[in-house]
Amino acid sequence: MREYFNIYLKPSVAILLYPVLLSLMLEIIIHEIEFSTFLNLAENILFAVIVLIMVNLLSYFKYGKKIANFIIGAFYLMLIIETGLYLLFQTRFNASYIYVILNTNYNEVKEFSIVYYNKNLFWLLLFFMPLFLSFKRKNFKKATGISKKMRPNFIAIIIILAILKFSGLIVYNLSYISIKSYVQYNKQIASINASVNSKNNLKTELVTDNDVIVVVIGESASRKHMEIYGYNRNTNPNLKALSDSLVVYDNVISPHAYTTGSIKDIFTLSNYETPDAENTLINYIKSAGFKVVWLSNHRAVGVHDNLVSRLASSSDETQFLNYNDFRKNTLHDEVLLPKIKNKLSEKGKKVIFVHLVGSHYAYNKRYPDNFIKFSSSEANRKNDIINTYDNSILYTDFILSEIINSVKNINQKSAVLYFSDHGEEVYDVANYFGHFEDKPTSTMYEVPFFVYMSPTFERPEGFVVDKSRPYMLDDFPHSFTHFIGIESDLLSKSRSVFSDNFELRKRIIQENIDFDEFKSIENK
Repeated sequence: MREYFNIYLKPSVAILLYPVLLSLMLEIIIHEIEFSTFLNLAENILFAVIVLIMVNLLSYFKYGKKIANFIIGAFYLMLIIETGLYLLFQTRFNASYIYVILNTNYNEVKEFSIVYYNKNLFWLLLFFMPLFLSFKRKNFKKATGISKKMRPNFIAIIIILAILKFSGLIVYNLSYISIKSYVQYNKQIASINASVNSKNNLKTELVTDNDVIVVVIGESASRKHMEIYGYNRNTNPNLKALSDSLVVYDNVISPHAYTTGSIKDIFTLSNYETPDAENTLINYIKSAGFKVVWLSNHRAVGVHDNLVSRLASSSDETQFLNYNDFRKNTLHDEVLLPKIKNKLSEKGKKVIFVHLVGSHYAYNKRYPDNFIKFSSSEANRKNDIINTYDNSILYTDFILSEIINSVKNINQKSAVLYFSDHGEEVYDVANYFGHFEDKPTSTMYEVPFFVYMSPTFERPEGFVVDKSRPYMLDDFPHSFTHFIGIESDLLSKSRSVFSDNFELRKRIIQENIDFDEFKSIENK
């Protein structure tokens, strides 16, 4: 067999050390040094050693050189992604990015690229320098046979992996995070599919007799930019006019700073204490005798089967109106209004979920030209971002008022609830905009939450209004079922923001961060 193993080559240490050192230099030069800089460096060096050992071992096998080149290329790509992310947002790669990638589409990627374009990314071209340097021709040396050191090499890989795992440095490794997150995501999809497809009827009792409830789910709406929460701009003229009929809650947060994580927790019994709970809110509503309709201005699927669309699929009727391809702009949310009015006119008890595009980046694409109210003559990127974001909030104000007025006009026992999937940082606490769980601010979690109830709406027993209750939306299934009068074994009024039985609980975000302590420290 020797003839198969005498043509392959040993990689140079330089080819693997170069991207590690380049990544470190770019982080230091463009941003300030953080403690995570050294942890990330340690992980990169250890992983580079693993790659070096693997490529050396491949030199003893047929087609080993091609596989080795692929592995080296993948290692470079990992560092390009990690470094690019840090140069843009000064954050580390984490699971939330994988969830976003699996639920996105070309149009969103295009918008993201335009909005977050930064000239610092040109430094990433330095990663391609080895392609033009002379040492690339000497990356390998010929191997003469199967090495007696293969077993020690495998042992070395295992030891390094153990160090990465037990030291915690593995959380900085892009390949580890990607694989782990993908597996977890698939488990969540399987769990939701099992719940959606379950034919077991939940044992529920309906103790009120209401007709229509509309639940509007916003996107990236920060209550700091809403006039009804004290913002100094006139972003809510319509809601302000309706304020006498609204119950506006001012201490509500989302469980996550990205859509997929939030929607999963909001629409299932999953929460921090019981993360693997499977029962969905929609199944409870249906088993209580309501028809469930899901109207969305999002696309039904992304690159992967979309978690939100899977949750929505258990509805009696679903309509995803944003079917435009990448060559066209996203439809504005007003496309939903005639659909909502049509469903309101239909007979029978119903719950209508309305999923807005809201203030999803790029902000300037979320509203028609006649809603350009906030602008500045001074060319300033920060001011432009704030102005376009505020215009998107102004447009959402119009959409929400139209929905509430449509519900008013049917003269039935009805209600409208509105909340956003998560908040948004728009230069309020930090000097950037967007939402990143790895670089959190309180505004990414703080969301608007308000309720309209018709004069004839039947309130359940124990219903109270306490606008300042500290509340997190992972308990929304308990709150909403209580609100419309559904009772069942696994539903708890102690978790309902509308209940006189409500019990305060720690609002834990991410792994183990107490939001209220986090905000207290942030405010110092």
